[in-house]
Amino acid sequence: MRLRLRTRIALSFALLSFLIASVISAILYLYASDYLIGQRQNAALTRAVLDARAAANGLASGASPEAALALVPSVGTSVQLLTVDGEWFGPTNEMVPDLLPEALLTQARPAGASQRIAVAGTPWFAVAIPAGPGMYVEVFPLRDLDAILRGVAWVLVAMSLFAAGVGWVIGRVAFGRILGPVRRLGGGARLIADGQLDTRIPLTGDPDLDPIASSFNEMAHAVEERIEREQRFSGNVSHELRSPLTAIQGTAELLESRGDRLPDRERSLVVVLGDQVRRLSQMLLDLLEISRIQGDDPAEWEMVDVASLCREVLAHRGLAESLVVGAQPLLRTDARRLERIVGNLVDNAERHGHGVVQVGIVATSRDAAIYVDDAGPGIEDDVRERLFEPFARGSSAEPTAGAGLGLAIVREQAGALGGTVIVEASPQGGARFTARLPVTEEST
Repeated sequence: MRLRLRTRIALSFALLSFLIASVISAILYLYASDYLIGQRQNAALTRAVLDARAAANGLASGASPEAALALVPSVGTSVQLLTVDGEWFGPTNEMVPDLLPEALLTQARPAGASQRIAVAGTPWFAVAIPAGPGMYVEVFPLRDLDAILRGVAWVLVAMSLFAAGVGWVIGRVAFGRILGPVRRLGGGARLIADGQLDTRIPLTGDPDLDPIASSFNEMAHAVEERIEREQRFSGNVSHELRSPLTAIQGTAELLESRGDRLPDRERSLVVVLGDQVRRLSQMLLDLLEISRIQGDDPAEWEMVDVASLCREVLAHRGLAESLVVGAQPLLRTDARRLERIVGNLVDNAERHGHGVVQVGIVATSRDAAIYVDDAGPGIEDDVRERLFEPFARGSSAEPTAGAGLGLAIVREQAGALGGTVIVEASPQGGARFTARLPVTEEST
């Protein structure tokens, strides 16, 4: 699964912060450990030299090895050992002489030597210095220093992880600050695509981002003006055609009323003329309606009994009111627009879907869905969305059955009410057209 851009940027900041913090922590740890160990070893060497001198003076004065070792002051937790003629003296139970490296004792004979050793997993620092006829060995425990260094290491690891977390937060904040203008552009584009052509992006005074926002606003203004010109042109053409078309329709109806006086050939031509004139008249009415919807035709909001309205639509078309099933909500909407939506869906099912099977209503707290099931063969997946475009028809539609504007009007009317319309397969076997309208606080 590909991560979102915001997550990838935040993760990059986190990894970069962790890497930098880890490198700095490693350098600090190495420097601190070298410094602390060096200090401890220098102090141990100084003390061992003084203690070896005390032991050597005791042996030189004729004291026994035990007496000479007793002259060494016992400070801290170090272990003092003395070897004379191969025999060891001192608390050998705490530090077994056999565990001391032979190389340490060999190197120490001329002028002394020191070495870090480990006994049972515990670190020690051993110093061997010649003391008259014998060899003085003092072993200093490093477990406390080792514990301190382990604590420092864990603290540095925690700081590195904390830096990674800070980097993550900075990355997400930086993403929001940097891509905020891009999101505003995307939001503006979506609003324009939804029909809010007056959407504009506010300028923020940023010399790098304002030119982009200005270009977007100019584009939106040009699109708005062009669509308004097209709407005015469509509306004007439709208005201009209505008068001559009304005259032609009246003449055609007059000829049809006197068709019994005409020869068969002329009578058939008059029937075709009347059908085409009525079809053209209906097309002009649909075009005018689309122009009004897309223009400044405000909705008239009122409480509407959706089930009653659906039954009235069916009764007006001579269909059984019992086809209406489901809930009976009261919806705050525009009754005229809702009647047009239901009527066009019913007409579409009658003309192209082999008849209406069912008109259902489903209401929730968020929206109300009105669906119309038909008895047709269904709609192919690749043409479902295209059906709601002006002058679009399904593959099974009759060439003379309507102008292909009914579903386009349904989509425009539903959009004007804040809703949507879709087509899907019906459980009855045909197609199901569903108009979904939002429920307001006043609706029940």
